[in-house]
Amino acid sequence: MAKIKIQNIGPIVDVKMEINKVNVIMGPQSSGKSTIAKIISYCQWVEKRRMLDGEYKEDVRKQLLRFHRLNETYFRENSYFEYESEFIKINYSGEELKESIIVSESKILDYKKTKNIYVPAERNFVSSIPNLKKYNETNDNVLGFIYDWFTAKRPYTKQNTLPILNLNVNYYYIESLDLDMLILDNGKEIPLSTASSGLQSITPLFVVLESLTKNIYKEQPPLSVIERDQLSKLYKKLGNQLYEKEDGQILKKLDEFAKRRNLYHNTNFIIEEPEQNLFPITQRDLIYDIFKRLDSDKEHSLLLTTHSPYILYAINNCLLGGLVNSQLEGAEKEEFLSESFLSEKSWINPKLVSVWEIENGRLRQIQDKDNIVSQNYFDAKMTELIDEYYLILNYYKDEDER
Repeated sequence: MAKIKIQNIGPIVDVKMEINKVNVIMGPQSSGKSTIAKIISYCQWVEKRRMLDGEYKEDVRKQLLRFHRLNETYFRENSYFEYESEFIKINYSGEELKESIIVSESKILDYKKTKNIYVPAERNFVSSIPNLKKYNETNDNVLGFIYDWFTAKRPYTKQNTLPILNLNVNYYYIESLDLDMLILDNGKEIPLSTASSGLQSITPLFVVLESLTKNIYKEQPPLSVIERDQLSKLYKKLGNQLYEKEDGQILKKLDEFAKRRNLYHNTNFIIEEPEQNLFPITQRDLIYDIFKRLDSDKEHSLLLTTHSPYILYAINNCLLGGLVNSQLEGAEKEEFLSESFLSEKSWINPKLVSVWEIENGRLRQIQDKDNIVSQNYFDAKMTELIDEYYLILNYYKDEDER
C-alpha cells in the first residue's frame, strides 16, 4: 500500500495517509481536498514514468503547478511532500520543490503499467464547448481529461450507443462533425451541449469510466518509436545489471516485461466531486456503478473528493453490505440476499476503503472498528440544520392560534 505525506502546502498543514484501494476525502470547499488529490496524482505519474522509462525530464514545478493548476503561493520554505510505494520513494521540499527520487531497482521488472486519470471538477467543459478539438490553450488536467474523453467516445456511434447509467438516455458521437449526441427516452435526439447540467456532468464521466474499466483492455496499442527506444535503453541497463549477478532468468524476465510494457493492467481513478449537478438519487446510483466497476480482476483504485452527504451515505451502504454479507451464513444469509438491495452488486470489503474528513489542514479517518463510516462532518451539520428547524418550530403558530 502506497503512502503519502504532505506538509505546509496551500491549506494543508500536516497530512499522512495510506492509499487504499478506495479513498474518500470529504470536507467543505477550499479545505485542501483537491490539493491532496492533485499531489497524489502527480506522484503516481512520476512513479509510472520512472518505472517504465527509467528517466523523465519534466520540471516538477512546471508539471505540478501547470498541469494541476496549483498556485505558486501554495509552496513555502517549509513545504514538503513524500510518496512511497513498493517501487519508488520520492520527496519534494521547499519553495522550489527540491527533488529526491529512489527507485527500487529490484522491482522494476515487476511493475505493471497503469492508466492514471484525473477527472477535474471542470469536466462539464467538455460537454458545453463546441469545436473542442481545437482547444489547446495549455497542457493542464482539463486538457488531459479532454484527450481521454476523445479516446473514450470514439467507439460509440448511432448504431452502437452507450446507455448512461439508468437515466434512460443513450450517448453517441458523430466524429465527422465532432458532435456529441443524446437519445432521450422519448426518442428525441439532442446535442449534449444543449442538455441539462446534470447530463453534461455525468455523460463524459460515465463514458470515460466505461472506457477505462472495460474498453482499453480489449485492444492494446503497439509501442511507439519513443517507447521502443526507452525499452531498449532499459533492456541494456537492466540486462547488464542482471548479467553481472549471473541471473539465468534474465532473458525470460526481460521478455515478460517487454510484453507488459504496452499493456494497461489497471486504472487509478482520481475524481473530483462526482456529485456535481446531480440529483441525490443519481449521485447514489453513480457511486453504486463506480463501486461495481471496481470489483474486477484489474485491481483498479479510486480516490474521490466530495462535499456531498449523499455520496458518503451511498458509499456507507456499499461498506455495510459487504460487511454483513461476509458475516452471515446458511439460512440467515439466504434470507438476507433474498431482499432487493440496490447496492448489492456494489458491496465491497470495508477494509479496502478509507474515508477521511479534512479540517484545519489535517485529516481524520471517520470509520469505526469495522471500517463503517461513523460520526462525521456531514452528520454534525445535518444535526445543526434539524436543531435550528425545531427551534424555529417552537415559535410557529397555525392559523387557529394567530
